[in-house]
Amino acid sequence: MTDRKTIQQEMEAKLAEGRAALDRLKAQMKEKGHEAEGDLSHAIAEAERTLEKGKARLSQLAAASDEEFDKAWQDTKDAWHGVSHDLEHHWSSLREQVKSFLA
Repeated sequence: MTDRKTIQQEMEAKLAEGRAALDRLKAQMKEKGHEAEGDLSHAIAEAERTLEKGKARLSQLAAASDEEFDKAWQDTKDAWHGVSHDLEHHWSSLREQVKSFLA
């Protein structure tokens, strides 16, 4: 079993990576003078919600006592992998939409 510190660091890194990528796309759009509309606006909002879900899972895990951590991680693991997958999916989809939007 991976230790608590490593698990939390990996989750934090994944969330930070997602946040940075989303912020870069939003900055790129702003730099080009574009505001998100329609499907693109929805995709950005969905990416934001996915990041928030991940942050909530991380907070729940971090708040668990050492005695509760293993159970909390078991309960969180499947959900976290789902959030991680959602982040990757939304990032890929959003990146393609932004490329099309800015083209």
